[in-house]
Amino acid sequence: MPIRSKTEPAKVPASEWQNPARAFGLLEGKSLQTGITLIRYVTDVVGEGPTLHVHPYDEVFIINDGRARFTVGDRTIDAEAGDLVLGPANLPHGYQNLGPGRLETLDIHLSPEWIQFDLARAWNRSSVLLSADSKVKPDATE
Repeated sequence: MPIRSKTEPAKVPASEWQNPARAFGLLEGKSLQTGITLIRYVTDVVGEGPTLHVHPYDEVFIINDGRARFTVGDRTIDAEAGDLVLGPANLPHGYQNLGPGRLETLDIHLSPEWIQFDLARAWNRSSVLLSADSKVKPDATE
């Protein structure tokens, strides 16, 4: 017989974890006593997206709408609606909207809380993302 879960069924209304004004949503798993955190990301701007960063846990990206170019370590991965991309723990990653039109992702963090270390403040908007090495700029204070 399976061991009964210690968590209970729950519903979290969109209004409690998504911010339509910012096209962003965050639900940390610890609020539901689970081991995953969800982030919803939406942008209509081609070239926009989360800049290079790392997490101390794996992250799974689901492309719900549109197309994205991911940098994961030294790999470039193009993905479109229905595709799934894995970002392994402690490997720099980020993505940009390839367009045309809207990009919507659901990013699943395999952690009960969102822990992120940013490596870059912005993408170079004059070009499409090509590699992690070309986008990481050391902080002047380091």
